This record gives sequence, structure tokens and C-alpha cells, in this order.
Amino acid sequence: MSELITSAYDGPKLTVSEMMEDPTFIPQRVVDGLQGQFLEDLFFRQAEANKGVVAFREAAAEYLADDAEEIAEFGEIPVSAPELGPLRAAYGIKSGEAIRISYEMRNENKVDQVNRHIQALEKTVIRHGINAVLGVFESAKIPELQASAPWTGGDPVKDVFDAVELVQSAHEGDDLNRQFDYEPNTILLHPASYTKLIRNEQMQKYYIGAAALDNPIFLNQNGDSIFGGLRDTELFGTLRVATSRLIEPGNAYVFEAQGVGFKSDTMPLTATPLYSEGGQSELGGPTMSWRSDLVRKRAIAVDNPKAVVKLTGIA
Repeated sequence: MSELITSAYDGPKLTVSEMMEDPTFIPQRVVDGLQGQFLEDLFFRQAEANKGVVAFREAAAEYLADDAEEIAEFGEIPVSAPELGPLRAAYGIKSGEAIRISYEMRNENKVDQVNRHIQALEKTVIRHGINAVLGVFESAKIPELQASAPWTGGDPVKDVFDAVELVQSAHEGDDLNRQFDYEPNTILLHPASYTKLIRNEQMQKYYIGAAALDNPIFLNQNGDSIFGGLRDTELFGTLRVATSRLIEPGNAYVFEAQGVGFKSDTMPLTATPLYSEGGQSELGGPTMSWRSDLVRKRAIAVDNPKAVVKLTGIA
């Protein structure tokens, strides 16, 4: 019977020495383990690779600068062009971290320590990514909405739909006729906030009779990533649920997936093969260790700030 492999840590048990025989094995394991784990992928679409600086325009309503006009006989047909939003710039930021394997970890076959180092590196890189997202959200001054009350009570259904409506009705400036076409389809929140949401009485009252089969309390509550990620549940028929322990329990984000902004890489996520620090040797150089450097240079920017609403005060 063939052996089932369900994660990067399944399969034949290799010793640390065997892992290190191929200097690319552990770095590739780190890079593979990070694929699909970045929460910024929920918010940002992929743009072309940049040269370190990206110029872009903030979104403007998709209407011409001038309205259609009545034309007299022999009159000239007027011409117009779409209005453009303010010009902005995003800068690529290089970030990185390294993992180190000691001579003792190799010689004494400390597989568990190696695995802990890999997992800690992955979590650190993921944390850096979401913190960068929250930073650009603050700079872009995305809309915020105060919850009616903490979700231990209150009415979270009303709060979430108020946020959905705010995204759906987003418009340019004070002109209600120049609306954007955003359609929110995702909510991101802390796992504890999600638990408060689905157990709230105002939420549960809708899951009676035949609808009880769709009650999120009885559905799979596991996320796909180290910090949660997309769950298998969908709320209110339209919102996919994503969770992260890096989101403050008092906040949630309702948004159009990949519609808030863009990401552009000068250097994609890259890991070097293991090498001895301070000079190559059988003992791992003067520090008796080997390391792999993980680095990425990426620009992220919010060009559609009204495609997301930050819901506050839910905890």
C-alpha cells in the first residue's frame, strides 16, 4: 500500500545529516511551506515586477470627466476622458531572515530542533507580511466602522452587513452618483472574534429548520495556513471567512478579495542553499554552523482604499 503524504513533514523520516547532504533541501522546504500562506495575497492582486519604485494612481470612479451632452444639428460631438485619481508611489522594501543549523544539530540528529527552526522562520516571515499590510492600510486611511457593541453581545450580523453596505456604496468624494463597483466577498478576523461571531445569539437565530445544516458551528473550523487563512465556511451566502492570530481581536476587515491594492516583486521569495558561516569546512566554518538566507523585495500599495472597511470595537 502506498504511503499517503499530507504535509511537508510527512513521508520518510530523514536524519538532519541526510537533509543537509543536499544544501537546497531545507531552504526549498521553507519556500514550499510558505506558498499560499501570506495573508496579503487575500487583499492584493499581483502586478508586474517592479524596479524598486512603482507609480500608480488611486482609484477614481469609472466615469468620464464630462457627462453626455445634447448636440445641435451640425454640432461637434464632445470628447472626454476618464478622470484619474491622485498620483502615488510605492517603494520596494527588502526584508529577510536566516535559519541556522548547528554542528550539534547535525551530529546529534536533532530533527525536532530543525523543524522548530523552520516553523519559527515561516511564522516570522508571515507576521512581517501582515504587519506590512496593516501599515499600508493605516497610511491609506481606509474607512473604519465602529461596531454597535462587542460581539459577546450586541448584533454582529448588523455590524458585518453595515460594513458590507459601506463597501458596496463607496463613491468618489461627496458625489453619490460617482460610485465604485466594489463587491465585498471576504471577512478577515481573529479566530477568537470568529468564535464570538458564530456563537452570538443574533447570529444563531438565523440557523433554524433546514438552515441548521449550514450552521458554521457544525462545519470545519480549521484554516489552511499557519496563522489560519481561509476557512471552509462562508457567511451570509457571500462572505468567505479568513482568520489570523495576527489580527487584533477587536478588529475585522470586510473587503473585496484582491481588489484593495497590488503587490509587485523586485525579488521574489528566495532562499540560498545552506553554507558555512565564515568559510566553508566540514565542521561548518569557524561558528560550526550552516545557514540559509531567506529574502524578498516587494512593493505593496493600496490603490482602492474604499474596497475594504476596518470594523472596530468587536471585542
